Amino acid sequence: MGGIDRTKDWKKVIMHVDMDAFFASVETRNVPHLKGKPVIVGGDARYRSVVSTCSYEARRFGVHSGMPIAKAKRLCPHGIYISGNLRGYVHDAAVLISIFEEYTPIVEPFSIDEAMLDITGCHRIYGTVENMAKQLKAEINGRLSLTCSVGIAPARMIAKMASGENKPDGITIMDREDFKRIYFPRPVDALWGIGEKTRIALNNMGIYTVADLVERRQKKKGGYPIETDSELSALSRGLESTSVYSINNLPREKSMSHETTLVADLRDINRIYSTLLLLSDKVARRLRRGNYVGRTVSIKIRSSDFTTITRDRTLTSPTDQSKIIFENAKKLVPVKYGLKTAVRLLGVKVSHLSKKCEYTQLSLLSSGNRRKMNLSSRVIDSIRDRYGESIIKLGGTGI
Repeated sequence: MGGIDRTKDWKKVIMHVDMDAFFASVETRNVPHLKGKPVIVGGDARYRSVVSTCSYEARRFGVHSGMPIAKAKRLCPHGIYISGNLRGYVHDAAVLISIFEEYTPIVEPFSIDEAMLDITGCHRIYGTVENMAKQLKAEINGRLSLTCSVGIAPARMIAKMASGENKPDGITIMDREDFKRIYFPRPVDALWGIGEKTRIALNNMGIYTVADLVERRQKKKGGYPIETDSELSALSRGLESTSVYSINNLPREKSMSHETTLVADLRDINRIYSTLLLLSDKVARRLRRGNYVGRTVSIKIRSSDFTTITRDRTLTSPTDQSKIIFENAKKLVPVKYGLKTAVRLLGVKVSHLSKKCEYTQLSLLSSGNRRKMNLSSRVIDSIRDRYGESIIKLGGTGI
């Protein structure tokens, strides 16, 4: 590309940085004799764990992220299976953020191993965006001995997909015309955010490729498997929001949730309830950390035959309290679960969030019991902040 600036007519220049097989690469860097071998990072197969990340050597056997460890072992029995070191990964992720912030002040962490950077204007210091990407990649490799793949585009979604085009260790610059040429002929689930269930639903509507989706964007169909037709239409054309948010300027949370796949299917309703209590406590803790309260409590239940249901109820007053979230979650569990139907997965979610300071009635009209509950939660939070989450457990969560 030489010195040509392909981005000169773009309103925004967005860079997506995606670390290559992050967890597995960290393990290989730390233990050099693992280089060139199929490394799979995940939990114990006995506990329904899944693959967190695997090396490219493992991927040749069909192993991929999110796959059950038990299946990975069938596909790659001679692979090297590692439970992982979260503390080490978090340290490297923090170093990555510090590197990104040397190139632009607008850095939005996407996950522990990827981030969006708004580099509009900043890239001119380096001549071209390609020069900037090369220097950033070199710095990451020099400081962490890790590689990454970079996508550069005028919109977040295109940048995200561009970073996957030349993995590992690649740089891809993709404008909207490139996106049309490359992605329109591809299956509809090539789009970021379209999973298997959505693909099946769209296929049933006669939509198989991204181009099919674009052609049908004006036709509203019942049973659409996402929030709005316009959202999916925008994604298919690469026209979604270009905004990137720094850590201190993230948009308001829409919901907070926790879920768990159980070690063994549960038929004991009391153990189902105790799991819901544990999940409710985790959600409440996150709400209080973010200074949020929520008005809607939802549960997710997946049975042993993989049938999944969700139920929700709206509260008269928003809350951030474990007890209130749990009591409402408990009432949402259909009678058959635990009696006739075994449970494989449980989840709790609180939505319709607002900042606590916006809901002044919470403090003005609180009952004595509510005030005691709030005070108790603050004390428990302070102890956990100092000594760790496991130092205090709610009665009934000993599962």
